[in-house]
Amino acid sequence: MKTSSTLVLAFSFLSDCIVASPIVGSQNASVALELRATPTTVTAAILANMKLFAQYAAAAYCNSDASKVGTKVSCSSSACPSLTAVTNYAFLGYDQSEASGFVGVDTTNKLIVASFAGSDNIDNYIADLLVPMDTCSGNLVSGCKLHTGFQYAYQDIEDTLLPAVASARSTYPSYTVITTGHSLGGAVATIAGAYLRASGIPVDIYSYGSPRVGNTAFVNSVTHTDDFVPRYPGKLLGYRHTSPEFWLSTGDDTTTNYAISDIKVCQGISNTDCNDGTSSLSTTPHSYYFQDISACK
Repeated sequence: MKTSSTLVLAFSFLSDCIVASPIVGSQNASVALELRATPTTVTAAILANMKLFAQYAAAAYCNSDASKVGTKVSCSSSACPSLTAVTNYAFLGYDQSEASGFVGVDTTNKLIVASFAGSDNIDNYIADLLVPMDTCSGNLVSGCKLHTGFQYAYQDIEDTLLPAVASARSTYPSYTVITTGHSLGGAVATIAGAYLRASGIPVDIYSYGSPRVGNTAFVNSVTHTDDFVPRYPGKLLGYRHTSPEFWLSTGDDTTTNYAISDIKVCQGISNTDCNDGTSSLSTTPHSYYFQDISACK
């Protein structure tokens, strides 16, 4: 299954869905990156991809384990039924790291997917609370700043991510590379996608329920109704989301079945017509992105 653009799905605590366009950093003339068309409407193919990569994001909660490398991906609670033929290619992170994930090789859909787990321990929550921004490491784009905690979390997996993706691409050079994750995992997936692109690897990003990650220089997400996580940290602190946002705009806190007509597209990094225009602080929607996305813990 090929994807034609970067899709960052930032899902909030309610059922909102954000799909983002190529990261602004990919426009840095100092690095040769592949720019793709930004989707402005939802198609059947985009919706199918959202649902597939939601399963990958869910799988990170129970497949980010060094002992599972070389086995087939599997999930409890029927969280990833479409991934039974996917091979767990590499573990991302280390023992006690703030972030963790896995690289899956999908020979059915010709994909290499780096998927990152959401907050699941006290270190994760500390990372979430480190709100100040810090200068992006490396050469992404001039003026780039990232949430300090999320950048720390990314740095925990960086040394395993880049060689794992490079190794998988050497074996499967025609496969599309995807980064994905839910909540904190969505934030890490966004940052990972930027750095993979900066290394010359074309990447599509699907982030679910992701908080805001960086400043205007960094960003350009899918959100669920009034999920409040995509509204964090606040815009007054200089944070912005990726664009466009594909918002799962109908239903209640636990709705998972969405048709194309239920998904609203919002352009811009500070648009209040989708998830950012909601005010609920309910935590329930944050777990429901086309499925109970954190069921496999």
